[in-house]
Amino acid sequence: MESSTFQIPPFFIEVDEIPVTIIEVLKTALISGETWYHVVVQINYKGIKSRRYTLDVKSEQDLINKLKIEITKLKIIEYTYGLPEVRRFIT
Repeated sequence: MESSTFQIPPFFIEVDEIPVTIIEVLKTALISGETWYHVVVQINYKGIKSRRYTLDVKSEQDLINKLKIEITKLKIIEYTYGLPEVRRFIT
């Protein structure tokens, strides 16, 4: 039997040691029967808060994987161009 976690947004998670705010979660059932979630997130990267944007995911693990990709993009921008460029890019 699976245990489930119930959280009321907004709530916070850490992905790769970066805090992420989950602002809203909307459940959508497709005609095919699949369930997708539209998750509104905001990343707080080294004190810089991103704009709020939506990720479409199938599961919690899919959300974490997509957030890891987004955070990796920010790290690459920081290593290549510096924090001012990260601030320009995400705000």
